[in-house]
Amino acid sequence: MSSPTYPLPEIEDILQHNPDWLDEAIDTPSVSRLTGVPICTLATWRCRGGGPPFLKLGTAVRYRRRTVLRWLAECEKAQNQRKRTPQ
Repeated sequence: MSSPTYPLPEIEDILQHNPDWLDEAIDTPSVSRLTGVPICTLATWRCRGGGPPFLKLGTAVRYRRRTVLRWLAECEKAQNQRKRTPQ
């Protein structure tokens, strides 16, 4: 049985009620849910210098939500440019 789907709120609506939402530091599981990238892949990328930029606060790893969304947009843009380039 599939889980129910709910309409996602627009970013403008989120920011109206929580203006700091984009600048919140989120943990690795939250980034995994946001991007669909497995936690272990995010950890590998951190070690190898790839993936979204992150903050290391003591032993805690955090990502700014704004930075993750920007990174996703850059990945999408790069992928679309590669598709348009003739082989």
